[in-house]
Amino acid sequence: MFIMGTAGHIDHGKSTLVTALTGINPDRLQEEQARGMTVDLGFAWFDLPRGSVGVVDVPGHHRLVKNMLAGVGLVDFVLLVIAADDGWMPQTQEHVDILHLYGIDKGVVALTKADLVDPEWLELVQADVEERLAGTSLQGFPIIPVSAVSGFNVDVLKAALNDLLDTLERDEEGDNPLLWIDRVFTIKGAGTVVTGTLVGGCLEVGMDVVVEPENLSARIRGLQTHTQAVEKGVPHSRLAVNLTGLQKTELSRGMYLCLPHRRPHFSLINSFVRVLPLAPAALATGQQVKLHVGTLETLAKVRVLGRDELNPGTEGFVQLELESPAHFSFQDRFILRHSELQENMGGGVYIEEGIPVRGHNLRLVGPDRLRRLFPFEKPVDYLNLDTLKAKYAADSLEYSLLKAADRTFWPIQQFKQQGFNVHPQLHVFGEFVMAPQQFGKVQAYLVSTVEEYHTANPLSPGPSKETLRAATGLPARLFDQILRETPSLQEVKGSISSSQHQLVLSPQEEKELTAMRSLIAEKPYEPPTLSGLQELGYSKELIYAAAHLGLLVALANEHWTTPEIVQQLISMLFEEEVFQNGFELGVFRDRLGTSRKFALAFLEYFDAQGITKRKGDVRTLGRRP
Repeated sequence: MFIMGTAGHIDHGKSTLVTALTGINPDRLQEEQARGMTVDLGFAWFDLPRGSVGVVDVPGHHRLVKNMLAGVGLVDFVLLVIAADDGWMPQTQEHVDILHLYGIDKGVVALTKADLVDPEWLELVQADVEERLAGTSLQGFPIIPVSAVSGFNVDVLKAALNDLLDTLERDEEGDNPLLWIDRVFTIKGAGTVVTGTLVGGCLEVGMDVVVEPENLSARIRGLQTHTQAVEKGVPHSRLAVNLTGLQKTELSRGMYLCLPHRRPHFSLINSFVRVLPLAPAALATGQQVKLHVGTLETLAKVRVLGRDELNPGTEGFVQLELESPAHFSFQDRFILRHSELQENMGGGVYIEEGIPVRGHNLRLVGPDRLRRLFPFEKPVDYLNLDTLKAKYAADSLEYSLLKAADRTFWPIQQFKQQGFNVHPQLHVFGEFVMAPQQFGKVQAYLVSTVEEYHTANPLSPGPSKETLRAATGLPARLFDQILRETPSLQEVKGSISSSQHQLVLSPQEEKELTAMRSLIAEKPYEPPTLSGLQELGYSKELIYAAAHLGLLVALANEHWTTPEIVQQLISMLFEEEVFQNGFELGVFRDRLGTSRKFALAFLEYFDAQGITKRKGDVRTLGRRP
């Protein structure tokens, strides 16, 4: 199934020709039929040997271009209608400009009312049309004289359209449907109905959907294509969707229907814009324009990046702040019109969601951007013209690689929901994804930080793992996986150490440690505290180094002892009968002949190691090391 849009000047016979092709009058409004002028979008359909074609008939009057824009941006090909007796007219040019900016490069030109002119005039008009289409996306379109009234060449036009279908890509797959709403109405006994052109995936009866950007939840009660009820709507079809849970008054043209959490909308975008050579004015920073995307029309404030303005006939990167949020996917096209003169300014291609900038150097502002970056990087390099050029020139897969680098990491579900593919070069860590350069930056930071710590603290195994993780701002699960992928680092008892780092005591430090151990052994059941040892002149660094070397043991409440004393007490617990059937703190204290404070320091250490198990006031033996 394919969608054909019409285009052309008012009263050049678009609707009459559509009726001749389809047998359906697309002018659905009484006002249109009475005046003989299409004022809103009309719809029809017909079958050709090579496929079914839905028709979006658009108005030609210059005051109704916004209605034309609501229909023509989503078509697969176009039927450009030019009356042979009038020839090229102002709205012909305006419509061709719009089609060119949308990148529509498939279609046919119909020279209507061919029976009203002589052959020589017809040849002149045909040559003029060919010349005017040169250099546009419509260049090379077949030009077919036709008369919808007499039927002249209508069959030839159908044959040309049939041949055209073979050149179009069929896209019946996809799992991310999007339907820009162009009509909303109610049907007695059914309820609210919206219509639009479906792209990106299928819709099925019973699906839960949302209407954005209002986040209105609904369920699909029924679907129709070409007045026929269907269970499944396919891409590139005109679709009427009967919704439950929503009222007509809640909906309007310009909203879009999609699956929940699948189609984000934006109020600030970065884009690449071409200004038409015949634009009424330059596109300047601070200017307000009208932006058309899908079926939405909204005001937008302009900020030209890297300069003050884009003159007619030039192109460049532009940041647009939208009055009403809109959905964009990478490389989606939009049209810009002058907000007062109601004339085409140009068109653009969406690159990415924007981050506020100021000045010609694109200096970033806004705390939200900082939260997305690795904490020790400067954000100034994340939005510049070279980066935007690379993204604009990329295909969708390469674009995902560039977009991944905008943040230190992405939750993979969010990455996919934004429409990004997972490039083979991206690092996937479970539920997270990282760009190669970001992974390298994090690794380099971890390695350099640990090495600097070793230099400053030679007696320490390394910085605390949790302190280091908090400094990076990474989730614990992702941090652990990055550590496992960094062979030069290792975890040592809650600290992160270089795999090459070794604790080596100087002769003087070894002498001090021997004296400290002898001091502790003199009163083995009265373990000193950290502060007590420091008061005696022993440094905290030496004490912790001794612990990591296995020469000291940290007990509860910052008491310290030696591993020999610990082993002695473990043997006592497992070998003496008084401890075999459960014991209280007082029994252990009396056996050591020490105070309750010291006995408790030992027992709480044993509890933590699983050597003893406490239940109330009674402890039983656990596992013997």
